[in-house]
Amino acid sequence: MRLPRFIKKIIPGYKVIDMKEWFAKGLIEIYIEKEDKEASMTCCRCGEALEVKRGKHRLNIKHMPILNFECRIVFWRHKGHCPKCNKARSEDLEFLSRESPHLSQEYSWWLGRLTEVSTVSRIAKLTGNDQNTLWRIDYDRLLKMLQNYNIPEVERISVDEVYTRRKKYHRSESRNEQYFTIITDLKTRRVIWTSNSRDKKALDEFFTIIGKERCKKIKVVAMDLHDPYKASVNEHCKNATVVWDKFHVIRIFENALNNERLDIYQDDKTAKSFKGKINGRFKYLFLKSASKRKEPEKKKLKEVMEENKQFYKLELIKEKFFKFFYQKNAEDAQDLIVEVREWIMEGKFVFLQAWVDNFISTWETMKNYFEYRVTSALSEGTNNVIKSLKRRCFGFRNMTYFKLKIMQVCGYLNSDYVEIDGY
Repeated sequence: MRLPRFIKKIIPGYKVIDMKEWFAKGLIEIYIEKEDKEASMTCCRCGEALEVKRGKHRLNIKHMPILNFECRIVFWRHKGHCPKCNKARSEDLEFLSRESPHLSQEYSWWLGRLTEVSTVSRIAKLTGNDQNTLWRIDYDRLLKMLQNYNIPEVERISVDEVYTRRKKYHRSESRNEQYFTIITDLKTRRVIWTSNSRDKKALDEFFTIIGKERCKKIKVVAMDLHDPYKASVNEHCKNATVVWDKFHVIRIFENALNNERLDIYQDDKTAKSFKGKINGRFKYLFLKSASKRKEPEKKKLKEVMEENKQFYKLELIKEKFFKFFYQKNAEDAQDLIVEVREWIMEGKFVFLQAWVDNFISTWETMKNYFEYRVTSALSEGTNNVIKSLKRRCFGFRNMTYFKLKIMQVCGYLNSDYVEIDGY
């Protein structure tokens, strides 16, 4: 039969001798053989030249689909004696997939590309392949990419942690080991590295990998108020400025504010008359900005403040502090926090006093925000993508694979940025 031109040279070094079609089954089989039958062979294990031929066996491997038909390539794979292994070994074939001998290299690469945009289970169902085989292809492919991956040079980074698993592997394992540390480039908005745990050693690992010279080029590090991260930055990046993330600062303030609400409710005997207005679904009403409250919420809050003036004072303190990060410079922000502290002292709010004293003690780091105006909000957004990735895959048992998938989806560890040898 007359073969199409694109079929004749489907595998380099091999020629097509026959082709069969089963349209009812949606299958095409292409039979090939070596152009040079006397060509030398190498061992598939060690790469040593095979000396004496020891027979052959037939292979039927899956190749790229043709016109929506499943395509299979049928050929003979020869064996020979390997002097290094001292065994009979099959010949090494470049077009065979390294992850599975039942797939071609090109088809395996295509499956790997598909796993970048969807889950392994769905790609396995779509292509009719075994799910474990597809997982192994994706995992090995990511490991190869990691070998060729170079962390880009950065000047501004964001550091945050993401919760990865509930169960501990060992009893001696701390809760910090159940997190990943995510390092994101604030300029390109992509994840550049992922480390186990949220201890100091996690960030130390990143700085050790990039080296001392590149650490000197880092100017700004945005993070939450996590002391181990700051200790690592101070040790490795002498020229970097630490900027506390405003989201975490406000959250700590809101926790203190909520504790004051509970304290007032427990101490005030008349508070039970408006229990339903400050508890339940309305307990976060006090944490909302006044401009974001709806009319029913404003009405309820007004009733509560008329019955207890302490809630009115808390409202003034909250609205005042919410303007902190919108000040023009650090001097104006410092004046604002001093005024907020005076109001707290006058109201004798215990939890807020502890909060404001701690806030003022960290002022040297807090004021850096007004110089650089950066936050770790990008990392928080990345964390939402990571959580959706975990839900989409119904969790991960292999934490190394999970880290690689994070860098594939949110970073540079994919075919758009990293080339793989042999593909």
